[in-house]
Amino acid sequence: MSETTGTAERRLRDHSPQIEAVRQALAERVGLANAEPVLDFASIFLARAPDAFMRGRSPSDLAGLTLGAFSFLESERPDRVGVSVMNPDKTNEGWSTRVTVVRANVTERPFIVDTIREFLHREGLAIAHIVYPLLDVERDAKGRVVAVRPASDGGTKESLVHCEIERVKDPARLAHLAEELKRRVQDVVRATDDFAPMLRALDAVVEELASRIAGDPDGTHELSEIQAFLSWLREGAFVFLGYRAYELVASHAGEPSVVVQPGSGLGVLRNEAASRFAEPVPLSRVPAPVRALAEHGPMLIISKTNAEATVHRASRMDYIGVKRVDAEGRTIGEHRFLGLFTSKAYGEAAENIPILRRKLARVLEGARVRQGSHDYKAMITIFNSLPRTELFVSSAEEIAADVRTVLTSYGTDEVR
Repeated sequence: MSETTGTAERRLRDHSPQIEAVRQALAERVGLANAEPVLDFASIFLARAPDAFMRGRSPSDLAGLTLGAFSFLESERPDRVGVSVMNPDKTNEGWSTRVTVVRANVTERPFIVDTIREFLHREGLAIAHIVYPLLDVERDAKGRVVAVRPASDGGTKESLVHCEIERVKDPARLAHLAEELKRRVQDVVRATDDFAPMLRALDAVVEELASRIAGDPDGTHELSEIQAFLSWLREGAFVFLGYRAYELVASHAGEPSVVVQPGSGLGVLRNEAASRFAEPVPLSRVPAPVRALAEHGPMLIISKTNAEATVHRASRMDYIGVKRVDAEGRTIGEHRFLGLFTSKAYGEAAENIPILRRKLARVLEGARVRQGSHDYKAMITIFNSLPRTELFVSSAEEIAADVRTVLTSYGTDEVR
């Protein structure tokens, strides 16, 4: 998420006189005995600042801003999520501005800046400036910063975000922004910390399918396609945000009940106590559509959740469910992955994507068009032009009806 070294070096060179003036102002404020970490931080921080950020600001204001950012960095720890939303003034930071300042500090990882930007945009708040240096920070036993260096390949890197948005005056809204941003950045930490375990969970599902294929030759084609789809997700088509396993167990009354498999939660689903299935829920009390999927639905479920992603981009999360079955083929639970399809999933041709390629083949077979004919090629083009999300969640029959509608409308002025 950091800028290139060349860009930072250019900015450091272009802003060198201004940065030096800021360093002098800082040295006067903090005293020579404590100056080195602050001055080093100022050089790194301001070198990452865009030109518009530096323009029109006095050395005194930049010194107050930089010292405020350094103080925030020192007050937080890389092993926890630190978020601040405040209105700087001469009293609290020694500089004043017409904007509200958002700051965050956490160990370096993907999606931090994306997540903050998406949330602020969803809140209708324009971002004026954003600076996010990547730092190697050395701390003493009490957590105080004793040295700051540009991030290198080794060591624990800390990601400091300083973001300036349009002024928010309402104290209640300031508190809301801080609370929600902290929750979202915490979800970033959970999702990225658990990324490797989620991939291992996916690999375990693939191995589970392999065992089922060995014991069920009749289901080889369907199960192999699900295997291929999961492997395709793993290869960059899906941002994995959460995983949980669910079990069907016998309740005290003998009725099958749904419950979270203890210890299975990962990423944004790590908090199993927050699940409605933290305690067994009788299948009769589960909504009818969900119960039908559990009892009679397909082996693979691709759907959209009602919950919006708190990580990366603000859109409804994609849900990938794979049924767990016993040796007799009875449903005993589900593997559930939540996340977001990536640009790879939306940009790749459907004929190269497992599951979609089977749906496309069924659409073409059902239409009884000759391979290589005009209608054959047109139907493939129409299939690929349909919204990718709808292709994933719709049945081959539903897609075929849409494709036929478009095909029969070609060459007419009719609106359908």
